[in-house]
Amino acid sequence: MQFSRETARQLMIEKQGLTNREPGTNKKDIYETVDRLGCIQIDTINVVERAHYLTLWSRLGNYQKNILHEIAYKDRGLFEHWAHALCFIPFKDYRYYISQMERRGKSINETFVKRSGMDQDFINQVYKRVSDEGPLSSSDFEGPRTIDGWANWKPAKLALELLYRSGKLLIHHRNNFQKFYDIAEKIIPSSIDVSVPSEEERVKFFMLRTMNALGLVTPQEFRKYYHTHSLRLGTAKQLTEHLNGLLQEGEVEKHSVEGRKEPYYCLPDDAERIVEIDKGDFDYNEVRIFTYFDNLLWLRERVNHLYGFESRFEVFLPKKDRTYGYYHMPVLYGDKLVARLEPKMERSNNTLIILGYWEEKEFKPNEKYEDKLHRTLESFAAFNK
Repeated sequence: MQFSRETARQLMIEKQGLTNREPGTNKKDIYETVDRLGCIQIDTINVVERAHYLTLWSRLGNYQKNILHEIAYKDRGLFEHWAHALCFIPFKDYRYYISQMERRGKSINETFVKRSGMDQDFINQVYKRVSDEGPLSSSDFEGPRTIDGWANWKPAKLALELLYRSGKLLIHHRNNFQKFYDIAEKIIPSSIDVSVPSEEERVKFFMLRTMNALGLVTPQEFRKYYHTHSLRLGTAKQLTEHLNGLLQEGEVEKHSVEGRKEPYYCLPDDAERIVEIDKGDFDYNEVRIFTYFDNLLWLRERVNHLYGFESRFEVFLPKKDRTYGYYHMPVLYGDKLVARLEPKMERSNNTLIILGYWEEKEFKPNEKYEDKLHRTLESFAAFNK
């Protein structure tokens, strides 16, 4: 069947967990939101709150931020690793990341020598210290920064990151956002399955995860939600072959969306809901604001096609080349991205300042929208304090 772009984006909004906000949030709500999305991106920029907190806030409203830390670092319900980018990921999914870690592990010595100019035995020394002493950060190691290393890191930091990316170390906790690394076996809960899936199982897992988060998905989009650079899921052609196999087994359905030639795939459980939405069963009309690190906005071409909205992440652009603000945030009203605003938190007096606001050309604001935007900004200001 062919569906409209409107239907596809409305399903996406539901799948992203934006329509079922309930009063009050607890560990279960926060964990289930991460699980629904598959992962949430961690980022260092803190013009306002950091991205991982805001992705949850956009769906849950104000909550206690320390709960996310408890789930990840005390309960071990989540772990940090590379998915779309650096993300919090449900620990129950750990086995599907092992192949990626092992692949990186094959080249860590070579990479370390090339990046640092030091002997590869240094990595073994760093690993032994963590093994002997427990969780350590890069600041626990002496040494100057490298000239050509990643992000101008000192050798110990480079070694820790390589060991982490190869799965030999994991993040034990963070203190003021600084990572503390520990031996992976000491962190992985005993209940977690660490058997390595077949390549077919691994790719299938990430495809099902992506459809669960986005609804209707093209083969190219599967490669971008869980980023192909991080997880190497294959070419669009290879993914289509996997999807055709799942189609024959009845595990996915194949449809089309107006304006695109390529097929879209979805989970069978969503098929009936798509038809209902297509008949008009969608009445969500709240206002939400998002960072560009939010799962909703990860796939720029998808956002452009389904929402008619040009994503412009301008953080790394020179000021003269920006159309909007340095760290502006898109505004969703109902099922449409209607505006952008640039927030800044003045931490000296705990005041949220809106430096700029731009509405999309075709959008005609009304009193209801303005009232909901005002209440959303009040919530946003309170959350950022």
